Amino acid sequence: MVTCQELQDLNLGKLNTAVTQWQQMLNKLVTLADGGDGGINAADLERKANAADWKGDNATVTKAFTTTTARQFDDVVTEARSIHKILQEAHTNLKKNQDDLKTTIDKWSKKNVYIDAKGGAMYAGPPREVEGGPKEQPSQEVVDTAAAEVGRILDAANETDRIAARALRKHAQSTYDFDEKGYTGLKDADAQQGIEDADAMVKLAGKGDGLTDTELKHFNEIAKYHRDNPAFAERFATKLGPEGTLEFWRSLADPGRGRTPDPDGDRAKLLAKVQDNLGITLANATQSHTRDMQEWKDRMIELGDDPVKSRSGIPSAPYGFQVLGPLMTEGKWDTAFLNKYGEKLLDFERTSDDPVLGGPEQLWENRFNPAQLSYPPGETKPDSDPVANLMEALGHNPEASLQFFNGSSGKGGKDDLPEMTNWDYLVNKDGDGARAWPADEDGKSTGYKYLGHALESGTLGYAYDDKSPSIPPMNTEGEKAARDERTLLMDRVVDHYKSADVIDKQDGIRDSLANMAAGHIDSLNYSMGDWGGTGEASGRDGMYGAETSRLHDFGETSSTGFLRALASDKDSYETVSTAQQVYGASSMAAQGDNRDDAMNAGLKSVRMHGLLDEARAEAIGKEFADDKSQKNLELEKQGEWRKFAAEAAIGVGVGVATAMVVPTGGAALIAVPIAIETIGGAANTQVSVNTLQWLKDHEFENHDDAVEGIAKAKYDGTRNAMTPLLNYAEEHGIKGKEFEPWAGKAESNYNNGGKMGDTDDARGW
Repeated sequence: MVTCQELQDLNLGKLNTAVTQWQQMLNKLVTLADGGDGGINAADLERKANAADWKGDNATVTKAFTTTTARQFDDVVTEARSIHKILQEAHTNLKKNQDDLKTTIDKWSKKNVYIDAKGGAMYAGPPREVEGGPKEQPSQEVVDTAAAEVGRILDAANETDRIAARALRKHAQSTYDFDEKGYTGLKDADAQQGIEDADAMVKLAGKGDGLTDTELKHFNEIAKYHRDNPAFAERFATKLGPEGTLEFWRSLADPGRGRTPDPDGDRAKLLAKVQDNLGITLANATQSHTRDMQEWKDRMIELGDDPVKSRSGIPSAPYGFQVLGPLMTEGKWDTAFLNKYGEKLLDFERTSDDPVLGGPEQLWENRFNPAQLSYPPGETKPDSDPVANLMEALGHNPEASLQFFNGSSGKGGKDDLPEMTNWDYLVNKDGDGARAWPADEDGKSTGYKYLGHALESGTLGYAYDDKSPSIPPMNTEGEKAARDERTLLMDRVVDHYKSADVIDKQDGIRDSLANMAAGHIDSLNYSMGDWGGTGEASGRDGMYGAETSRLHDFGETSSTGFLRALASDKDSYETVSTAQQVYGASSMAAQGDNRDDAMNAGLKSVRMHGLLDEARAEAIGKEFADDKSQKNLELEKQGEWRKFAAEAAIGVGVGVATAMVVPTGGAALIAVPIAIETIGGAANTQVSVNTLQWLKDHEFENHDDAVEGIAKAKYDGTRNAMTPLLNYAEEHGIKGKEFEPWAGKAESNYNNGGKMGDTDDARGW
């Protein structure tokens, strides 16, 4: 494996020399094979040999030897051309990897993040207390992002090294003959190597549960190598076949006869990796639209409602939907396949829903043979509910998710079963005919978390767990139409989840709803800018850049309820408030040097903060009505959610990105839309570093009087809301009497926003 230090120190001069020398050798060999300089060549030799009048043994032995030897020169050229192309592309790729690594290391070093010899990242700047030191050290999320960026570069370098080395070794294996089949480049070599490895892995898969731990490790190693190799994926899937695929995972995951792997054992850990690698391989295979793969996909859908028996001979068995389900939680599965598969799955489930036999919980639990099909068992993935598995797959495919929630399930063969939209069946928990999501022993359904993932990808346009998300472009008519579809789906989300009661009935979905709100914070601000129907008269569309950004009006009432419901919870409050400050600061920056417009934009953001802060404060008051000290503690904590690095800034100018990645809730990543470039911000304007500076963490002191804690929490909220305005005013020299009217307007806006978020003011205080 190529390390960070090795890639930095890699001397590509020798490789470049080899490329040049092989080019020279290739030119000479081509001349020897085909002529061109008037000299003797193999092509002429073969023609003369075939035209000569051979006698005796010469006619059978010498002629054959001569013509075969002449043709070997063509093979020599083929092999030389292949070697030259492999070396040339390896040099090009490694040079790019080396340059990218240097650029990346330099970029992060300016942010006091040091990259070590192995590619790890750590903070390496002076302490905050030292004069000239940073106001805030980079968060762990920022450090992890740096390491991940370096890791991607090293992975690319290792991929090039592995493919090139293997291709060159294969050429060197021909001891007595030249290879008549060369490579047209690294991509071709990768494809051929993938096919060879796929054939070997299919043969290995034939052993099923007889695979040893060593063989499973080998499978994981090969599958990991070929995660992005479509040739490997398609070959493996088609040669194994749909039935073979289901039987392979069924036999590995739960072979029966009392030999199901111990959930805490080493084999279970190996199977968790096999599940991921096998799932990604199959997902990649479905992206192919060849005839063989289309037949594979169609047949796999047909097998969904067939039992997949174990080799132990037990008659009862999980359905194909359940066996394939855990494999669908990784990778990006084909859009058309997911929608056809999902329609068949929901049709089957609705048809099987019976007042006597029971609904989804009884259908999928399969008490007669509770096969263990998901690894690690009972942790981060749904166990036996294939609909939850489908939601996770949709969470990785935004296009499929958007189509799916706009689609419907049919009657499934039952004449008395009405057609029902997928949205109504899956989302509307209390609706007539809606799905009863399976619950655990505590009465909670883990499935709603995966439903949230699917809605996230559908409304945001990128996978819910994308490590480097960005808002999809809106350049073409097709891209604009897709944006409109996403905001229409978000409209349904806002309208449905506009009360905390509805959200709380779907345990686990709240985090995704907060991410969706952050990702559509521009449309939510636009929706809230129509107080009393004054939006048109006040020029709302132009102010928010509605047409350029394709903003959607979710309605002030629904938007207020949705934001209030989210802000009642600490984590979702933090996510949405963070996004609001980013959007508010950017909307000010977008006004350029027009002070009045910039301050007015800031005032509108302050109003949004007032709504969020009041809803959060009220929720705390209700929750801790009988425990003043605990209430005081939670109110103090309200100011601890600022986690941006101090050096974070928003640049305004031509070509600047229109989305900013915001780390929230641990490792979660959200692309927050910003107003820059959409409202006509002036070039060369920049918001100061302090605009996005987080408030310092503060420790809790257990005051006897809880009112003091409440007052401080409210002060923190106002400071959060006012940070963009104060920084803008400082930058532009707005102070004293000139700033006084703006301060009064900000206070009024904040309080008015608070009234919108107040349903039962100060209950429990």
